Amino acid sequence: MKKHVYTLSVALLSTLLISCASMDKDQKPTTYPTLDSCTPDLLQSQQSFICLKRVKGPDFIETNIKFSADSFTLNDQAKETLNKLYAYLKLTGDTNFVIKGYAGKIDSKLIKHNDLLTKHDLRLSKDRASSVREYLINKGIKPDGIEIQALGYQDPIAPNDSNDNRGINQRVEITLKSKLIDQIDNINDRIKHVKISNYTKFFSNIYLLNDNQVDEMAKIYDSREKRPVLGINFKIFVDKQYPAREDNKNFSIISEPKPINAYNPDKKVYKIGSAQYNYTYKGITALTISDLKQEASVGDYVIPNDIVFSNPLPAESFKMDSKITANVMQDIMNTGTFSFSYNSILINKGATDGLKLGAEMILYEPESRADGYPVPPKYIGHGFVYRQSDHYALVLIVNSLQEITKNSMATTIL
Repeated sequence: MKKHVYTLSVALLSTLLISCASMDKDQKPTTYPTLDSCTPDLLQSQQSFICLKRVKGPDFIETNIKFSADSFTLNDQAKETLNKLYAYLKLTGDTNFVIKGYAGKIDSKLIKHNDLLTKHDLRLSKDRASSVREYLINKGIKPDGIEIQALGYQDPIAPNDSNDNRGINQRVEITLKSKLIDQIDNINDRIKHVKISNYTKFFSNIYLLNDNQVDEMAKIYDSREKRPVLGINFKIFVDKQYPAREDNKNFSIISEPKPINAYNPDKKVYKIGSAQYNYTYKGITALTISDLKQEASVGDYVIPNDIVFSNPLPAESFKMDSKITANVMQDIMNTGTFSFSYNSILINKGATDGLKLGAEMILYEPESRADGYPVPPKYIGHGFVYRQSDHYALVLIVNSLQEITKNSMATTIL
């Protein structure tokens, strides 16, 4: 067990983690924001940012809140970054941190005395730190554990020799400590890239669809055999005229789409079987059922395969550079049981959060309490993303040390 210190230049906190998503004041779900890798250009940017800096040993979270010259007003981009900090603070329960305010050293035609310039810079840096503190308190963070430091033009990121460089130094930084995590030294040794084709037999028959994909579905309203229950080689008719294209020959037969969550439009469907395109006629399409995994009926749906399988999986799983943290929502095949190796779980992050197909996910238990004392987060397994929609993803568990429940968490980087 080790303590890791993560430095957040302006607004942030520890990466490691607790609990399921909470709610902020406007009652929208609060989730962990995506942290992209730091780049040299980003670190020298005059814009507010938050990123993950990979170094030997513990990683760092770097965040900068930038200000205009001689100003302590938060712009929209600064507020957006602070909203990410707020989400981390709420989800980790970490409310003890220091806000460090800085200024860029400048010469003034109005203020000639160096002591007065120094006092001006200190006052400005304090006002900037106070602006950040006030914003976080108004969002709902308790003020008791927040400390402010005014550092003036100390510790510049860039030389104060030009307007551009001084713009980089007009900032606020926050330093936070991470939570502890068991077995952290051994995790990287356990997680190896896997050949995805070796695991396709374990994939579920559940698919995740976005709104635009749902629009491409059609309902089965009849069959040539005039039976409500359908079989292989039955000719079926659907209420949509699909174009006759070479890439439009193969269809999936799916169940009625069901919403995953009230906050997003993504849908979940079961794949029942397959069908082949025959012809179109006056607004309808005829298809022939070629395969069935389970019973299909009139009232089920079809969708072109090129819509469902538009993004192929990579040959091997891989580790992402961005830190993306999600809640485990359920075991998708049997929500009443625990998940173990080769089961599939649903998580509440997807393509719009930057998640990629094939990305390796580390599974862990969030911090808990026993007899009033904290129990640190613990590694419990890993897997990879094999299907996703805009806001959700399916993860196949490659290895689990213990049961994985809806109270577990998943992250791309510890």
